[in-house]
Amino acid sequence: MEIILYGGTQESRLPCVDASLNKSTLLATMSTWNKHYHWKTKGCTPWAKEWFTEHLVGQSKPLNDGTNASVKVDKLTGFEGDVELGNRKGKLITIYECSVTLAWSGEAGDGTKANGTIKFPEVSHENEDNDEPYLYETELLSESTGMALDLYHVVRKDLVPALQNEFHQFQKDLVESHARDLGHEDGAASTSTTSNAAAASPVAGASNAQSTQKNAPSASGAVTTSTADVRVSSHLAISEADLWDLLTNPHRIPMWSKAPAQFSPNVGANFSLFGGNISGSIVEVSAPRKLTQTWRIPQWPAGHHGTLTTELTQGDDSTKLELILSGVPTGEEDHAQAGLEAYYIRGLKSLGLGTIL
Repeated sequence: MEIILYGGTQESRLPCVDASLNKSTLLATMSTWNKHYHWKTKGCTPWAKEWFTEHLVGQSKPLNDGTNASVKVDKLTGFEGDVELGNRKGKLITIYECSVTLAWSGEAGDGTKANGTIKFPEVSHENEDNDEPYLYETELLSESTGMALDLYHVVRKDLVPALQNEFHQFQKDLVESHARDLGHEDGAASTSTTSNAAAASPVAGASNAQSTQKNAPSASGAVTTSTADVRVSSHLAISEADLWDLLTNPHRIPMWSKAPAQFSPNVGANFSLFGGNISGSIVEVSAPRKLTQTWRIPQWPAGHHGTLTTELTQGDDSTKLELILSGVPTGEEDHAQAGLEAYYIRGLKSLGLGTIL
């Protein structure tokens, strides 16, 4: 005997069941089918908000100046998005994308106080699935005195990375806390990411198909990649010469990148930024107006490099910074643009350069 269950536009067939089976055996068979082949989800957004509050609020870092000065997260001021745990064919699938905003404060040894905000605009399963960094925005709301800026530097240098580390635990805790509600005794052993389960999302399925096409070998055996160009720009309150130095001086790059840099503005020199997440070599140097580099991130196809052209244009009261990244693998344009804006443009603005409208 075959039992056919209809749901939506598709039918699902149970394994053949002997008609002589008693009712309890048949129900057990159906329960097993429901557990392993049915698609179910559980909304976990309220739980997620509590999780972020519990794990982020109260985090603190010292100033390390011989005093009791420190900065800390005071409260969760904003949380938007959706968090779900899904079960399909015996696999648990984490699906979440949310924005987290925090209020921070600090006090220096001389009594100087400072406060501001930290925002993570996208905390997503894709960060963990694709080993992508958690982008962030920080703001100093109090007066920008010397000690206040020192406290603000600790926020960006030490406090933000500590919060980012907490995010790595979120996916695991989400599964462990809610797996049983979806019929799993041991969720961790059967967890799948959305990128490995195309049926979980049309977007994920399209991404996988696109990736296969991008990395298909050509007739000659070489890997071919279809590409696109990405462009971002901003007017910054700084002279052309000073901005050039910020972008090319290995001792000043960490001021806005918040990470060690290996960089020499000489043609042929290799460079590494953001802890090795960006690498390449210098192609052309026309100081202080134009810099051309080969450029890649680890997530791109092996051996594939784009080209980043940095152009500076001095204005009356500001300098226009334009970043043109060519050779971006098709489908990665949004991530590339977001990365350039977050790590380059916002990084520079964090120094107080601001935007000239």
